[in-house]
Amino acid sequence: MQVAGIIAEYNPFHHGHAYQIQMLREKHPGIRIIAVMSGSFTQRGAPALLDKWTRAAHAVTGGVDLVLELPFVFACRSAQDFARGGISLLSRLGIVTHLAFGTEAEDITLLASFAERIDTVPVQMRLREYLGEGRSYADALTRALKHDEKQAEVLLRSPNNILAIEYLRALRVRAPQISPIAIQRVAARHEETCLQIGITSASSIRKALDAKHPPWEDLRQNVMPMVWNDLQTAHQNSIPREDTLLTLLRYLLLVTDISALASYNGIHEGIENRLIRCAKTAKAYRSFLADVSTKRYPQSQIARLIVHLLLHLKKNQTQDFDTGGVAYIRPLAFNQHGRSLLRSFKEKSHLPIVTRTAEALSKIHQASAECTHIRQMLSFDVRATDLRNLCLPTAPPISCRTDFIMSPKFLSD
Repeated sequence: MQVAGIIAEYNPFHHGHAYQIQMLREKHPGIRIIAVMSGSFTQRGAPALLDKWTRAAHAVTGGVDLVLELPFVFACRSAQDFARGGISLLSRLGIVTHLAFGTEAEDITLLASFAERIDTVPVQMRLREYLGEGRSYADALTRALKHDEKQAEVLLRSPNNILAIEYLRALRVRAPQISPIAIQRVAARHEETCLQIGITSASSIRKALDAKHPPWEDLRQNVMPMVWNDLQTAHQNSIPREDTLLTLLRYLLLVTDISALASYNGIHEGIENRLIRCAKTAKAYRSFLADVSTKRYPQSQIARLIVHLLLHLKKNQTQDFDTGGVAYIRPLAFNQHGRSLLRSFKEKSHLPIVTRTAEALSKIHQASAECTHIRQMLSFDVRATDLRNLCLPTAPPISCRTDFIMSPKFLSD
């Protein structure tokens, strides 16, 4: 049986995602599809529009068989760590044969060659040199690679192509048994912020939802009816407001000694001083991100840093998580085929399956390093959901410890 993995965010699920799934099934009839999805916070450090169980249900309705959560400690990280985390989980399931991903490139041969060369000594030397000049990782990587290949700059302008390179890189090193399947994106680009009719970007949908009165009839043409209804329901009281993160950050900086901040993941080169200075005068979260960001520290990196601070994610913890890899299988939603896949994991994978958080944590209170690894990783998923809930305009009926209450969603065909 062929089983394809997709690493995604579905924030929100739209027709472009459905197209990718449709193309995958047309090219590989009978294939089963597992999506590894970020949970309460996205890779760019923002609270997800809708909760992870709702987004997972949308994905299953849109053609995925099983949605698993990518633990927060990998989901809210750089593109490289995001890719490594997703590949780590897919490779440990024991049944995944392919990885499917979207790309702007018609042919991934050149992307694959970039992935092979990233870890070579010359490229790594140039990469460190450009990073030392204060450039962002994406800019430094582009410059390091285009030294030998002039097409690199054009290809690496696309976030999807950068992520594709990181997927190919992680596959080559960590899961060579998994074959890549590239599906070229159609219509809107990943970073496009103007709403397009039909297939549009998730960024454009999120921007449209920022309005007090979103263009609902236009949005109806961009997403499935189920997604459209849930977005309408959530718009007034259940979509997170990022300004709350600024308030929480100000309190954290108020009660934390500046020397203690150095232990948190993402704190380097005195960036904490810039955070403190800008937090004193910022009037809104997004303008605060713009003020703090630099050529070396883009806004997405600053946003992730803030979430890591608020959740107390330390540098030594991320190092341990990266070394140990994903420690559990956490289903969020599935159909009948997905249920069969879960049964296969019990035979093929050594990872525990977490369906009830409280029960899982109660079973791993042993002092072994493996149990500590699982417990700490899972606790960050719980904290991330609680932090997202704090950002909601109106607190949900269960605003704390939601992960202990919710169960995976089963959607019958």
